Amino acid sequence: MPSSNHKRAARGARPQAPEIPSGLTEADLPEHDLQDEGVYLAVAFGGLDLTDRAVLAAEFEGCTFTHTRLTGSDLRGALLSDVDMKNADLAGVRVRDGSLMRATVTGSRLTGSVWSSCTVRDTVFEGCRVDMASFGYSTLKDVVFRDCNLSEVDFQEADIRGVRFEGCNLERARFHRTRAEKARFADCELLGVTGVESLKGISVKTTDAQGLLLALASAMDIEIAD
Repeated sequence: MPSSNHKRAARGARPQAPEIPSGLTEADLPEHDLQDEGVYLAVAFGGLDLTDRAVLAAEFEGCTFTHTRLTGSDLRGALLSDVDMKNADLAGVRVRDGSLMRATVTGSRLTGSVWSSCTVRDTVFEGCRVDMASFGYSTLKDVVFRDCNLSEVDFQEADIRGVRFEGCNLERARFHRTRAEKARFADCELLGVTGVESLKGISVKTTDAQGLLLALASAMDIEIAD
């Protein structure tokens, strides 16, 4: 992955920071276990093991997730707003028809997670593993991916207009039928991306362009000879 010492983009997405209240309630099991239509306000989940849960329409507001394990959980219709996630494990998490708004996600693992038909807004992902994740059919607005591993991520049919990708590994990422106008890519690895013909209207640094050109040549069956 490219060095994190790159210059940050000056334009594009400008996410609002989450508002986390003071005096959070420390979560404990079973009191704060996840349940259908559960509402969790100003809760610090800490290092709880919440793996393999299956809940519908849970709502989280003003919460923190630090070293929390949500691996493999199905959170259909989950609404998360004003949340901070640090070193959380969301590998294999499945969220459909949900939302993630005003959030910071730092040093966390989202490998293989699925965010389908979701709204992701005012969110910064920094130093995260998001490889093989899917944001298919979702809308991302005022979102930044910074120094993340996004290899093989799937943005099929997603709206990523204006999203910023800074210092990310996007090798073999999929952009089929993606709306991507004004998305910005800076200091990113873009080799092997597919659906490159959907990336009309993006902004890319000169140093990143070679990967896109090779992907475009492959999509158009152009042979590049030495």
